[in-house]
Amino acid sequence: MKVRAAVLLVLLLALAGPGALFAADDKAGGGPVTVQVDGREIVFPDAEPYSVTGSVYASVYIPVRIAAENMGIPVFWNETDKSVRIGEGNAAVTFKPEQTANGGKPFLKDGRVYVDLAFIRDKLGAQAVWDQAKSTVSVTTKSNVLKGVQLFKQSMVKLTGEKVVYIDPYKVDGEPMDGDIVFITHTHGDHFSLSEIRKVAKPDAAIVFPAKELDKLADAGFEEIVGAAPNEEGTVRGVSYKTVPAYNTEKTNHPKDREWVGYIIQVNGASYYMAGDTDLIPEMKDIDADVAFLPMGGTYTMAYEEAAQAANRIRPRIVVPYHYGDVVGTRDDAVKFIDLIEPGITAILMKE
Repeated sequence: MKVRAAVLLVLLLALAGPGALFAADDKAGGGPVTVQVDGREIVFPDAEPYSVTGSVYASVYIPVRIAAENMGIPVFWNETDKSVRIGEGNAAVTFKPEQTANGGKPFLKDGRVYVDLAFIRDKLGAQAVWDQAKSTVSVTTKSNVLKGVQLFKQSMVKLTGEKVVYIDPYKVDGEPMDGDIVFITHTHGDHFSLSEIRKVAKPDAAIVFPAKELDKLADAGFEEIVGAAPNEEGTVRGVSYKTVPAYNTEKTNHPKDREWVGYIIQVNGASYYMAGDTDLIPEMKDIDADVAFLPMGGTYTMAYEEAAQAANRIRPRIVVPYHYGDVVGTRDDAVKFIDLIEPGITAILMKE
């Protein structure tokens, strides 16, 4: 996938620093900008947005591919005519970026495409608010499958909808204790800890836990405990889920006979596959999910190359790498993972 990697490099819309964008901006100072989409801070793989002195919308420049994909909108590059298409069907926006800055139009700089906030507001249909005091852009979408989704350390994910769902809490900051349901994929210490569960779970929370090891919760005092084995379907507190096998094919860290699981969880009308600790396994060909979280730290799970194969086999709308940067695996691996994802699948980072 070297060709696609090169194409993506052209599309990564990063702002390398205040430059000669407009005549008025040449004399103005600039600075780093934080961008949030539906309350979730965007991670930019290799370059950051920035601001310069100017009007509310013309003074902030954002990598459009990263911004759009974090809004749940796919981005395509047409190598033949050097055009960009954002979205699909009648809602798609197609344009050729200018070779140099030209008013408020998207333009190429250092091999990347830049847009201002007016583009996000007018062309992508989202609210975009610039808080100059905080150097923060807040983008609010009408519909986004990543709305209410947060990735924390290791494989800890929080899904916020009508119910608050946690998966594999690990080294939790503070004690939010707002979780209605806690899903545990397996019993390794970076995925299961009673003390970590208690930090996130409400007093009456339900715990979904590998069925073969329910004895580990025997005296924990949780109100509702649901056993989970591979290839099952269930509903707990109104949240539907399916279980998927999770195991190593050659390593011995996650034996298949332990019957540990990944989960496909339905929240806010979307489906989220939390793979847990697994290698690339045959069962993945049958997974149907809008968003897939795949481990790619290597050593105990898939490395980034194998994780990319898994993503390309599953073909979710969005794939997010996790299980790296805290125990094993690096951020550089995650960036390489993104470059291996096939067209039609949006791959983003959700953690630094």
